[in-house]
Parts: sequence; structure tokens; C-alpha cells
Amino acid sequence: MVTLEGKPTLYLIIYVIVGILHIFIPVWGVVIDEPFNIATFYWYWGFVFQSVDGDINTGTIGNEDILFAGRTAMIMMIICFIILLITFILARALDIFKTEKNLSLFGVLWLIIGILLLIAPSIYVAEVRDVIFDDYSWGVGIYFSYALAVVPLLLGILILYMKSKGQKIGT
Repeated sequence: MVTLEGKPTLYLIIYVIVGILHIFIPVWGVVIDEPFNIATFYWYWGFVFQSVDGDINTGTIGNEDILFAGRTAMIMMIICFIILLITFILARALDIFKTEKNLSLFGVLWLIIGILLLIAPSIYVAEVRDVIFDDYSWGVGIYFSYALAVVPLLLGILILYMKSKGQKIGT
């Protein structure tokens, strides 16, 4: 029997909060020291922060395609995190882990959510790839997106694998 020790509901709530908050971390940017002190950062939702020799400019990115791709990725991620939270709380409330009734359904759903969480930032990366590799570099936000996708992906795989082997899963 495989057990998920601790407080899985609390861990998932923290995971979802971190997942939604990660959207406020810059996805890509650039810092140039020569000949001017320039720092420019971009977020999924289109916000741009630029500092040139102490003068600060903010706004939204001018490229509509990048803006649309970023907002699409952000909305997909938020929806996935909310669905993940709702399904996990529902699974806990219905004692799915104890009875294992419909556990495979939840495993498949979490696997799909993990795949969607991998696709969402990839939509954005595909749109900005021509722009970003000239002078810019990826920020923490893009790596965070992919790292957060691994949790439901592995959870879904673990549940489906254990169910296929006939092993019990408990919390």
C-alpha cells in the first residue's frame, strides 16, 4: 500500500497558492550595464517594467501576438490550478483515497491537468522565441511554470500506475 503521508490537502492548497502567485514573477527580461544601466522585465499578463539610468517606465507590451499568447497561457494556468484544487478537495471530501472508488478518474484528470500546465507556458514560449533569444533571457517565472506542471503530472501517473498494479493508495 502506498501512502501519502502528512497533510496532502494543506500541501495542495499551498501548491495552488504558489501556482497562482507565480504569475506575478517575471517570465523574461534583460539587464544591460553598458553603456546605460538598462533593466527590462516582462510578465505573462503583458506587464512590462523598464528602468533606463534610473528612469522607470511601465505599461503593457506593444506586440499583440505576445500579449495574447501570454494572457492565454496565464488563464490556462489559473483555470488548471483552480480545477486541481477543486478536484482534490472533492476527492478528499468523498474519501476517494480511502475507498479508491473513481480514483482512476481523478488520476486521469490530474494527468491531463499536468499536461495542460506543460502546454500553457509552451504557447507563450513559441510566440516569443524569435524576440527573446536576441538579447533577452528567461526569468524565474518560466521555469516555475514548468516545475509546477510536474506535480499534478506525477500525481496522475503515480495513481494510474498504482491502480494498474493493483496496489492500494492511502492518505
